Amino acid sequence: MLDRRNFLAMAAAMPVLAAGAPTAVPEAQSDELSKSISLIVRKPGLSPEQFKARWLGEHGPGARGVPGLMGFVLGEPVADPGRRPEAALPPALDGITESWQPPGIDRAAQARENPLVREWLAAAPSYIGAITLYGTREHVFVPPRRGGLKVMTLISRKPDVTHEDFVRHVLEVHGPLSRQVPGLRGYVLSEIVRRPQMPGIPSVPGIGEIDIIGTSWLAPDPVERTPDTPERRAWLADGAAHFGSFVRYAMIEHVFIPPPN
Repeated sequence: MLDRRNFLAMAAAMPVLAAGAPTAVPEAQSDELSKSISLIVRKPGLSPEQFKARWLGEHGPGARGVPGLMGFVLGEPVADPGRRPEAALPPALDGITESWQPPGIDRAAQARENPLVREWLAAAPSYIGAITLYGTREHVFVPPRRGGLKVMTLISRKPDVTHEDFVRHVLEVHGPLSRQVPGLRGYVLSEIVRRPQMPGIPSVPGIGEIDIIGTSWLAPDPVERTPDTPERRAWLADGAAHFGSFVRYAMIEHVFIPPPN
């Protein structure tokens, strides 16, 4: 059980994000809201069904009562339809949370003053065994058609490229190329601006250094997914040429508070 000090520290770690000047992105929408991405592993001793009952059945609906949340989406990991048989499996996750809010919200102060927020935050350690948090600035290149299947890719640069140069290329070249891909139902790049820590809960093991996070939305029917076109090949070729490594997570999207994009 969390004591008062750790509880308020945990609340403060909940995303009060975004700082710093945005990277220039020609013709792209750069949302002013702060966006948090959380990679989650269930607590030992909980079955997947018990975790989902708490996370999807309680935590997701409870977000609707948290002041200032402008978007709240839970991703339920599923088998990746695009995974190559020879590809290594990524570190196992039980869920991925995305939340949007205006910068500057003091979640710890809310927890002190609002019992609903306090209970919502305090429940997390009872079902979350490990969590890795990213505070991000979102860049929307293809507005997503939410719900259904999406793939989140944690992308790392090559060893001989600086973080700044890599992120600049991804935002200025790779992102815009996605607009030309037929059948792509959404493409968003999340530029990492902060790595908050959750007191009392360890980070997810096996997740290395990440430079940027990409998310694409796919049609549920394989027949309707992106066809093999020159535009799609050019987009994928750019990733192959410039990405150092990446891990993918396919998931079913559960939208509890529709985000603005």
